[in-house]
Formats: sequence, C-alpha cells, structure tokens
Amino acid sequence: MPFSRPLVRAPNLLFVFSDQHRWCDLGCYGNVDVHTPHIDAFAAAGAQIGQCVANSPLCVPARGTLLTGQYPLRHGAVSNDLPIRTDVVSIADVLGAAGYRTGYIGKWHLAGVPREQVVPAGRGRLGFQEWKVRNCSHTYFKTHYHDELDRRHDVPGYEPVAQTDLAIDFIRRHPSVPWGLVLSWGPPHDPYQEAPENYLAHYRNKPLRERRNVGDIIHDRTLSRADALNDLRGYYAHISALDEQFGRLLAALEASGQAENTLVVYTSDHGDMLGSHGFTNKQLPYEEAVRVPLLVRWPGRIPAHASDALFGLVDLPVSLVGLLGLSFPSPRDGLDLHRVFCQPGAAGRDACYLFDYIPAHQAYHRGGEAWRAVRTPRFTFARKGDGADWLLFDNDADPWQLDNRIGRPEFAPLQRELGRRIDAFIAAHDRLLPGDDFIRHFDLREAWNRSQRHFNLPLLADPPSFSKATPDGSRSEAGLIP
Repeated sequence: MPFSRPLVRAPNLLFVFSDQHRWCDLGCYGNVDVHTPHIDAFAAAGAQIGQCVANSPLCVPARGTLLTGQYPLRHGAVSNDLPIRTDVVSIADVLGAAGYRTGYIGKWHLAGVPREQVVPAGRGRLGFQEWKVRNCSHTYFKTHYHDELDRRHDVPGYEPVAQTDLAIDFIRRHPSVPWGLVLSWGPPHDPYQEAPENYLAHYRNKPLRERRNVGDIIHDRTLSRADALNDLRGYYAHISALDEQFGRLLAALEASGQAENTLVVYTSDHGDMLGSHGFTNKQLPYEEAVRVPLLVRWPGRIPAHASDALFGLVDLPVSLVGLLGLSFPSPRDGLDLHRVFCQPGAAGRDACYLFDYIPAHQAYHRGGEAWRAVRTPRFTFARKGDGADWLLFDNDADPWQLDNRIGRPEFAPLQRELGRRIDAFIAAHDRLLPGDDFIRHFDLREAWNRSQRHFNLPLLADPPSFSKATPDGSRSEAGLIP
C-alpha cells in the first residue's frame, strides 16, 4: 500500500491555570527572586501579555468566567461556593461540538457546597468528557480526586504532581484526534507552607524583595511584616514547584510529537495581595489582586513578543476558540481578541470592567464592601457599592498604587470620565448595590443561604416586597441575566 501524507488535523488546546498567582511573581515579568525557568522559557517562545486582569478577583466567579466567557451575573456563580448555571455554554461545549476530545483535571470549585462533594456526571461538568477532579480543597498533600465514573483515587504526594501525571497521560492517549484539556492546579493559593520541602528550603533563608506597598502591619489578619514575608516564601515555593510540573508537561507534549500543533496557555484566576496595602488574599481592585500572567504559545502561529494590550479573563476563552478557528455562541460577554496573541502591537480593550459583587469570606470578615471598577491601559478607578467614588490610580506614574487621586480638583475631569464608563458597564451588565441588596435583587438568597449555612455564617432574610429583576428591568426565572 503506498504511503500518503496524512491530513493536518485540527490543533489541540492545552489550557493550564493555577489559583491565586499574580502577574509580578514570575521571572519573565521581571521578578528576579522567584525561580521559574520553564515558564520563563515558555514565555520567550510566544506571547506574553502584560496587562491581563481578572474581572472578578475571587475564585469561583473567575473560574466560571474562564470557562464560559461570561460575567458572573450571566453564568450564575457570583461569589464563592455558589454553583454555576448548568445551561451555560462552556469552552468544552464549543470544542466538543467541533469533534474535540475534552478533559478537565484538577480543582473545579463550581459546584457550590459542600466543597468536598463529588460532581456527578451531567451538565454540572459543563460538557467535559474526561474528568479527574476534586471540587475544592486547599490541602495539597495526601489528597484525592474522582474520575468520570465517580471513582475515588487517592493522591499520596504533592497534588500538582499527580494532576500533571494525569495530564501527560491524557496527551499520550490522544495522538490522532484533536483534544482540548484544562489543567487546574490549586497552588500557589494558601496554605503557603504546604509546598514541597525542597522548594520551601530554597526560599527559607533567601533574601527576598517585598513589594513597596507592603505595610508594617497587615490589617485584615493582624500579621507583622515578618509574617507576610514568610507567606511570600511559601508562595514562591509553590510557584517554583508548579514551574517544575509545567516543564514536565511541556516535555511530554514535545515527546508526543504534538507540540507544533498545540496551542498552550498559562494564566491564573486572580492574584494575591500578600500584604500589599495592608491586605491579604483577593477581592480588591488593586493590581496585586486583579492582574494575572497570561502566556500563550503556538509554534508557527504566534510570534515571540511582549504585549501591553489590555485583556480581561472574560475574553480569554472566546479568544482561544477564535484562534482555533471556532466561535463562542451568544450570549457571551468576552471579546475575541486573539489578534493580541498573533499580531505584535495589536490593540486590546480600551477598558475592562472589574467588580466584587458580594464581600465574602476574608472580605466579609475585614469589613469589606462591594465595589465596581474600571481598568484602562493606564488608570484604575473604583466605586463602592454605596455609590461613593473610592480609588483613582495612574498606574503608569504610580505603579505601586500609593497615590489615590480621588477628590483632587486637577483629576476631577478624569474622575467624571471614568465614572461614566462604570455607569455604562453597570447599565449593560449589573446593578450597583450593597452586597445584601444585590443578593436579594438577583434572587440569589436561596443559594447564598445554602452556602452560609454550610459555613455556619449568618443567613440573609428576604423582605417580601423586594424587587427582583435583571439589569434592564426585565425579569428572568433565575433572577440572573438570561
């Protein structure tokens, strides 16, 4: 039988994201203290996006957005431990409809409470065919996951190692069909000291440079600066441990012969304050919480370059499938900006909408408020849930965001202009309300109280006269944007 040249099949997608990894803590973004040689080499071979922001800097809303290209008011998971709507179209649905084999490995955190539940087969998995998932846990040693048939598998060592092993196995098993795989690691999210000992030892006594906006006292956890530095050491240990796994993953992809035909992405769901401005964790409009790495490689299709284009995580799934020659159906909120990956100097968004609808968990305990913000390529402007203007930073002149320009006469025109942008975003996508009123308005009380009950937190009463409507004044059965 004569040999024939095989048809070129559709490209693969390898979509890797970690939890709570801010952009500034990789070597390729200028950090000389953290050791990330594999990610740095990967960044040098593709597009490195310098201004990618998490629209909602909180795990569950951001994860839902990463998989759907929708703002949380559309996909339903508006706060931690609220479940995503099962009728949304996910990236797995788009790929599956195009004949791809799809898989999800790692942390899910989109099934509501209890966090340790098994996510059953069906729409709760958003169309992913292969499944190696633990819904949510922040224990990184001696863990477990459940597979497609709900069978439990124990993991004796560091969880990302086992998850990377599963991803490598997936790649090796699918050499002849197009595939789309999401690999979701739990670190570098705290607990910071649950990193492998060899990496903890590497950073234990190493001099580290903290960000200039880290205060002497971390107010929301009453930590000292020394405590915050210890957290940073563990955070870096996790990042270096993930870098090792990323290197293993890329080596396996290369060995499989599929690297040239695979679009590979690394990003995170949001950042981490780590003491900046006196805060820990996330749910804030500061750069440390909202700005994340975004690295994209596809040999022969994406030239090596760094881009300062503004990009929202809501745009990422839409842009990835666009680059693969596919499209996300409506309704969606993200834009197809894959030109940013392929064309050096291409423009991104002129503004991204940022928000924390409901102060949950750490934000609740530190007395936080709901907020909305707009991030342009140069400025950050935030408004509290009660409508008061809150923050205005010139990120070019003040990259540490130490000089709040709110209320200064010389910045009044800019404040008004950015305020109009927030007004426009709210009119299209949202309602600016304090957290409790927001929950009532969008008919989220039942789901919210289910989560509150699970964590032994106060329940929210619902006055019978409270109006529930979508942002345009219409009503929908779910109370969310249809």
